[in-house]
Amino acid sequence: MIDDSIRPQLGIIGGLGPLASADFYFKLTRMTDALRDNEHVPAVILSVPQLPDRTEAILAGEDGPLAPLTAAVSTLNALGVACIAMPCNTAHHWYDRLAANSRAGIIHIGDAVVADIRRGLERGRVANLATRGTLVSGFYQDRISAAGFEPCVPADAEFQGRVDSAIALVKAGSIAEAAAETERALHLAQVAGADAALLGCTELSVVAASLNDTNGLLVIDSNAALARASLARLGFGVQEARGLPTVPRLRGSDRLSWRAAQQAS
Repeated sequence: MIDDSIRPQLGIIGGLGPLASADFYFKLTRMTDALRDNEHVPAVILSVPQLPDRTEAILAGEDGPLAPLTAAVSTLNALGVACIAMPCNTAHHWYDRLAANSRAGIIHIGDAVVADIRRGLERGRVANLATRGTLVSGFYQDRISAAGFEPCVPADAEFQGRVDSAIALVKAGSIAEAAAETERALHLAQVAGADAALLGCTELSVVAASLNDTNGLLVIDSNAALARASLARLGFGVQEARGLPTVPRLRGSDRLSWRAAQQAS
């Protein structure tokens, strides 16, 4: 049992990946309309980076991540959270089965994103910069279409290649390079006729504040959308996140030196 004086209201399934969940929590905090500590959301982050790769599982038609995700949901329920957020788009492939076995409501990132698209666009075509697993899952295509927008899928194979590269670069800590790859993917989406583009992988949310050249394209940040929806669900005031910092790239030589130092210690 957990003492009521420290009971969290929001449970966060994090670590998928770690920078993405850190970005989500930063945006949740920055977007809370608060003047002092005790006006923020009582929350707990359960970081589970050891989960099997979600995209690999989906593409192989397997459910390897489902059991540990279910265990994570059960753990957060045991802490008495009111609702759960998963700042990982691809993990929402298993949303229905997770939600069916959770006392606490799980906020669907796709619903949060569609609400944000509607805030900035009345009609038009929406491209999705997402993992191949998220695209195969199809939950974004269904929600975008149901909301009256048209999914835009660039035919140029370079588009998905750039997206995959950007995601991998964020996971490796190379933020500047990831932002450049994301900008190239956004350009290809615009060439394909997109009116808006969704950063449909929370790794790409990490570079949202680092994007310099979007040429007027409406860019939707899935982590920011999930943070906004989480605050609204719990009844907290929401402000627009101002002054979000960029994260500099850790130089390869520094990374190698740090790893070598760790191995030597």
